This record gives sequence, C-alpha cells and structure tokens, in this order.
Amino acid sequence: MRNTYKSEKIVDLIVKAYDQKKGVFKNRINAEDFVPKNASNKNKSLFLFYIIQLDYAVKSKYLYKRGVKLFNENPNYFTPIYILNLSKTKLYNLLINRIKPRYINEAVKRWQINSNILIEKYKSNPLNIFNTSKDALIVLKSIRNFRGFGPKIGNFVLRTCINVFNFELKNIDKVFQPVDRHNVRLTYEWGFLSNKKMSIKNINNVKNIWQKACKEADVSWLKFDRALWIFGSEKGNLESII
Repeated sequence: MRNTYKSEKIVDLIVKAYDQKKGVFKNRINAEDFVPKNASNKNKSLFLFYIIQLDYAVKSKYLYKRGVKLFNENPNYFTPIYILNLSKTKLYNLLINRIKPRYINEAVKRWQINSNILIEKYKSNPLNIFNTSKDALIVLKSIRNFRGFGPKIGNFVLRTCINVFNFELKNIDKVFQPVDRHNVRLTYEWGFLSNKKMSIKNINNVKNIWQKACKEADVSWLKFDRALWIFGSEKGNLESII
C-alpha cells in the first residue's frame, strides 16, 4: 500500500503512537532507556559517551545490554583513566569479549584516543562538553572533534544527552537528526526518495525532509528521532498505528 501522507503528518502519527505506546512502541527502548540506574550524572554521561561511540554496524539493543551489564560490574570500565591504564591487548580483550562491537580495532582506537581528549579538554567528564556553550551548534562542534563522532554518532550523542540531562540549548532546531539505514529505508518506502541506497545524496535528503517536517508538525526532532529509530528497527508500518 503506497503512502499518501505528507511528511509532517507522518511525524504527527509516529510521535502520537510513541506517546500512546501503540504498536511497535509498546516497549519503548532507546539509548536513553539504557542509562544505568542509581549512577551519578557524571557516570551516566561516561557510559553514554563510551557506548554510543560503538553504536555502528551492530544491533543496538544487544550493545547497550552488554554495556549496562559491564557497567554494573564495575563503572570504572567506562572511565578514561582506567581505559588508558589498560594495555592495548587488555582493552581489545575487554571490548571483544564483553561488548562485542564489530570492527574491534577501530573500537579500541576510539576508546583510547577519545579518552585522551576527554581528560585533556573536559576533565574526564562528558557533561563538561555541554558547559562550553548554550548554543547547540557550538556544542555539536565540540562533540564532533572526537574520533568517530560524525554526523550520525555525534548528533546521536547530542540528542541522547539533551534528553537524559535536560540541557536547554538554543538553535537545536538547526541541528539535523542522525540518519541511519532505517531512516533512509522508511523515507524511501514512504515515497520521498527514489531509492534506498545509503548515499550522501539520500542521507542529506532525509535530513532535510524530516527537519522540515518536524518544524511544520511543531514537534522536536529530539523526540521524533527516538520514535523513528524504534519504528525502523522494529519494522513498523503506518497502518498499524493509525
């Protein structure tokens, strides 16, 4: 069945279904929902900082469940000083045996390099990144200076930390939501793209389509992105939430 809804109507339908826990949203699970309970805000931010940078080419819910289990055993596993005190071999074994990310060599590099930056620039506390400015565009620029924190991971970190820690930043509507293969596939299936390739052209089109749609629907992309991620990863369909 071909979609006949405008993009802003789709935003409205998905967010309302998300709020009502309807269909695929019955069990709403986002990165924000995997934050370790009974931890300090600093430790929560460290967990998100380290685990989100591994959120590529792997089923996210398994990644976060493994991360939470490791954190609950010892929160120090997610602190820069502890990580940098491990040899490369020990860090490799910790990640591959406990977190199990793909592209393990890149994962090791990210944790080592980003730990150094976090210590040198932000006193080992990711929350300090958000103290650099009240402007989302400037904060995002700081986030994107870390290895692997590109348009997807970097913007994802921004979204998650704003949602978890209630940061209030201006110009958030000028930031694009992160785009993954699910966003591209859904945007194609709904008739807004000519194909579902993960091309630069399609990724940019998806960013613009949903940024505009969120504005027209008067919905924050910070919320729509959470809902769209679940909708895509759980293979939702519009008919099931109407």
